[in-house]
Amino acid sequence: MSTKETFRISSHLKDIIGRDLVTNEFIAIFELVKNSFDAGASRVDIEFDPSERTIAIVDDGAGMTQDDIKKKWLFVAYSEKAQAETETYRDKIRPAGQFAGSKGIGRFACDTLGEKLSLYSRVRGENKVEMLSIDWTRFEQSSQKEFKDVTVEIDHVADFPEIANAETPDEHGTVLLIRDTRHEWGADRIKRLRKDLAKLIDPFGTTTSVTVSTWLLDGTDVRIKDVDGPVGNQIADLLRDKTSRIEVTIDGAQIHSSLFDRGRKIYEIKERSPYEDLVDCKIEGQIFFLNRSAKKTFTGRMGVRPVEFGSVFLFLNRFRISPIGDELDDTLGLNRRKQQGTSRYLGTRDIIGRVDVTAKPKMFREVSSRDAGLVEDARSRALYDAILKHMIFRLERYVVGVNWQDTFDQDRDTPEGLETDQARDRILSIIGALARSREVEVVYYDKEIVRITDDPDQITDSALKSMSDLAERRGDTSLLNQIESARRRIEELKASRQEARQQAERAIEERVRADAMIARLEQQARFLGSSRDMDVERVQLLMHQAIIHLGHIRSAITNAAHEVRNVLSLASATDEIGSEDVADLLATVRQSARRASASIAGANLSSDRLGAVLSFAPNIRIDLQTDKMSGDLLRFLDEYLNVRVAGIPGMPKAVFDDAGLKLQREFSPVDIAVLIDNLMDNARKAKATEVKFKASSKGAKAIAINVSDDGLGIDPQRVDVSKLFERGYSGSATGTGLGLYSVRQILAEMKGSIALVGDGTRAEFEIIVPMEEA
Repeated sequence: MSTKETFRISSHLKDIIGRDLVTNEFIAIFELVKNSFDAGASRVDIEFDPSERTIAIVDDGAGMTQDDIKKKWLFVAYSEKAQAETETYRDKIRPAGQFAGSKGIGRFACDTLGEKLSLYSRVRGENKVEMLSIDWTRFEQSSQKEFKDVTVEIDHVADFPEIANAETPDEHGTVLLIRDTRHEWGADRIKRLRKDLAKLIDPFGTTTSVTVSTWLLDGTDVRIKDVDGPVGNQIADLLRDKTSRIEVTIDGAQIHSSLFDRGRKIYEIKERSPYEDLVDCKIEGQIFFLNRSAKKTFTGRMGVRPVEFGSVFLFLNRFRISPIGDELDDTLGLNRRKQQGTSRYLGTRDIIGRVDVTAKPKMFREVSSRDAGLVEDARSRALYDAILKHMIFRLERYVVGVNWQDTFDQDRDTPEGLETDQARDRILSIIGALARSREVEVVYYDKEIVRITDDPDQITDSALKSMSDLAERRGDTSLLNQIESARRRIEELKASRQEARQQAERAIEERVRADAMIARLEQQARFLGSSRDMDVERVQLLMHQAIIHLGHIRSAITNAAHEVRNVLSLASATDEIGSEDVADLLATVRQSARRASASIAGANLSSDRLGAVLSFAPNIRIDLQTDKMSGDLLRFLDEYLNVRVAGIPGMPKAVFDDAGLKLQREFSPVDIAVLIDNLMDNARKAKATEVKFKASSKGAKAIAINVSDDGLGIDPQRVDVSKLFERGYSGSATGTGLGLYSVRQILAEMKGSIALVGDGTRAEFEIIVPMEEA
């Protein structure tokens, strides 16, 4: 005859569902905090007393009666939360106090933390406090002893035990007093616990109805920074207006997505959800892309690098599923994918965020060890697929297609980079692709970004096609009108460019004819070189040089006039543009103005050379055909300063001392004249009254000429003396930055040099000119 038997349960079951299952002390505390949340607590205090080896966890939740303790708390694997009916589940999920656990084993986390437990609890309306005492070591004495034979003590007391920092529950609540702790709890370990609690409870500061605090008793009344007080952070507020983010809600059969960039809403779309396994739950995601600027801001405010904090955290009914989102976790496979293309894909280092899942019990199952994520099944796979495709990949397409195309975007935390024509075109291609999909409805797009640029050069065929698709899908007549206007401008631009090409060809032909004329004049000058009439010879050669320099002047002035016309044309368009385009217009005006300034500076230099050609002292014989002469350079300088410079009104007095030296060599009188004129003009601008030129020997093969004046000198606060001779650098707001650069170039052609000497505050230069080698 058969008999009926029952399983016998060893007392060592306690280890299996206690320390063997909840191996991490931080996860153990989190399990107990979750129980407080499930009890409807508005505050939870965790106090550590290393000297007494105790941990106190205090909450103001609903509390338990003695009957609750006997029938529920001491009933292994029983979970009241798991009994919630499906039809009433959504009513049970409240903004705070949702059911966080449903396995009925979280209470054994107390065993992971300490050898003994005293549980105190009171419900509303009761005067007495129920007390449960457990010595976990009694379960460990013999594996032959049955679990049910190990007794625990239940009693009641008048009030809760005194806790140093936590506010003892008043009408209702629970106190867990864990004694003989199994770990050493100091400031460093509690700091780590707080970081984990911030992530486990809510890393984005949205759970505002429950305050979790930690406290460390160290024998003083001074609060320890980052150890004592409430746990929490507001990462979302920190990052919301600093970088790109996407917000997605999957509810029933619809997916609703909005993408933002540095606080600016770019687009909003709706689409049908393809995930049948997710119909009965609600999923909300908020994912941020972290550029260099956002990472720097995060590290400065949070005191930890984003990569060390974590990536995309997953929450089930507002409580985190560990280890998804941890530094080394790659549940979503982002890092494996990024290895295939670092410049095309986002990895866990690039993003941070959270995904909240609101679901009925057992729809998603957490691995019992509490630190291994969700049990893999069809629903969890559908959830991961939805997070990847509709959150991360959508954000990735925008970041890679827009943000990463701008070299300077990595260091921006403001949206001005979106105002360029190139950025608009890239954003438009993203929105246009969404608009072309039949499954996607574009609910909103930023019309200030998605608009036709005023520059036809920046309008691409693909951009026009994307705009057309978007305008037609949205029925946006204003955008359609802009597109037609843009197409007309493009045609007009093509016609004007054809005309410009023809004009350029004609200009080239004229230049060829001018060059031929100059060549004939040069031939005529060489022919006249045999003439005995020296006056005619000098006149003809002066005309030859004048024609060359006048040609340079004419070319420079023509270029400057073109740029001025461009500026005037842009200025006349100011009445037709909106205020948002003024910055772009001003940038274009500044570019044209700079080019006009450069052309005018070139004309000025050619004018200086022409003036030098026409004003040499009549007793100096110069071969103007080659613009060179051989003779005593110091004598030339003396005569030029006394004859040419002395006659210019407003110019400082020039004093030349050749020290009885001679500098015999070949030189260009025109270039030497330009060199002296530039130095004298700089002295005049510095309000000098006298400029001294003093020659001295510089070894056996060179002469040094010291040039100094009594002007205002050089202000090192305004002038970088290391750049004084660089092209385009000027210490004056009105300078062109070409004077001293030209001086250096002329001397370099003579194998000489110029340098600023003295203490750097006076305008004192040393010019070195080598003697001509025999």
